[in-house]
Amino acid sequence: MKNLNDMILQMRVTVTDWEEFIRELNSLIPVYGPEICSANFAVATGLDMPPETALFHWQALQEHYKDMCQRLGRKIHLITATSDYLHSVAGLLGRPRLVEVGSYQQILNECIHDSLTGLVNRTHFATLYDQQIALARRYGEDMSLLFLDVDNFKSINDKYGHIVGDVALKTVAGIIKKEKRDTDTAARYGGEEFVVMMPHTPINSGYVLAERIRRAIEKTPIRHNHLRIPLTISGGLASFPVNSENPRDLLRMADDAVYLAKGAGKNTICLYKHEKRRYLRVKFNQPVQVQSLGFEADDIYSGIAKDISIGGILFQNPAPFPLESPIKVNVLMDDGTPLLLIGTVVRVDALNPDGFDIGMSVSFKEMEQLASRRISRLLRQREAVSLAH
Repeated sequence: MKNLNDMILQMRVTVTDWEEFIRELNSLIPVYGPEICSANFAVATGLDMPPETALFHWQALQEHYKDMCQRLGRKIHLITATSDYLHSVAGLLGRPRLVEVGSYQQILNECIHDSLTGLVNRTHFATLYDQQIALARRYGEDMSLLFLDVDNFKSINDKYGHIVGDVALKTVAGIIKKEKRDTDTAARYGGEEFVVMMPHTPINSGYVLAERIRRAIEKTPIRHNHLRIPLTISGGLASFPVNSENPRDLLRMADDAVYLAKGAGKNTICLYKHEKRRYLRVKFNQPVQVQSLGFEADDIYSGIAKDISIGGILFQNPAPFPLESPIKVNVLMDDGTPLLLIGTVVRVDALNPDGFDIGMSVSFKEMEQLASRRISRLLRQREAVSLAH
């Protein structure tokens, strides 16, 4: 079962003898701790009890149930004893009411699931996450956490509309639900972000599942008006206790690893790495030509690239540039074609009197705007020539 409340609901729906239910619940306490008693009272009455308090009242309720059965000379429904105990003995229910368990289950499902994808919502995931971290810590087990982000989702929404965007989210959610194991919990974390929690799972096993999900999504494009729209995800993976024993830090680490996957070119899964950079860099020894942006008469410098990523480039240059200044870098690729990068200087380190290490953060927005301006200028020039003739 995905969580303790679902487990209790299933037991209550299928049980035929309440004494059997009591025995089964008692057998789960050594496994799940007093939290199982909290789940039982939450499902049966809607009361939110701390685990130790719930354990105390569960033990007292069992004695009250036996006493009521003995006094009446017959077996009674456990909910009858529960209502009487909480109202008359414990004073925790002021005005009790009956709710059919099927109706309660429907209301509960609507409260804890995302309406679009059917996955667990973020609020309920937070509760389950704290429970699983506590269990992993208590029993010394591994737990892996996978963050997933739909690649180019904004472009899908902008180009094809929000209805197609919703189809993309439901497609991804359906594949995650199909590929994950029964013991895993999948949630829509927000927007186009998903998270999969994998109890009893070391990071290497978590990576196997993550790759299975990634490949399945890559092979499942969505279709709209006879168009085939590719769909991919980027994922980040972190593990308890290997990466961190702090639940909040673990969430951040898995999220940070998503940025590594995006920086590596998307459609990939990255493990969390203990470093500040958010993009995967590779060594890149190629000639570059560098010039300040917007001043065509400025000097053009010849330098050498040192490493490159989706997010930026590091190169050696004979002259420095001011921090935060806009520059453009032409990179001569292995096949001889130039690659134009535009961005902002974020690092300047002096190597010697004749050389500097320059770090530039790439601005895709600026590159797009420059390309648009150049195309517009070309169109105006062609139009002027056409009118002249």
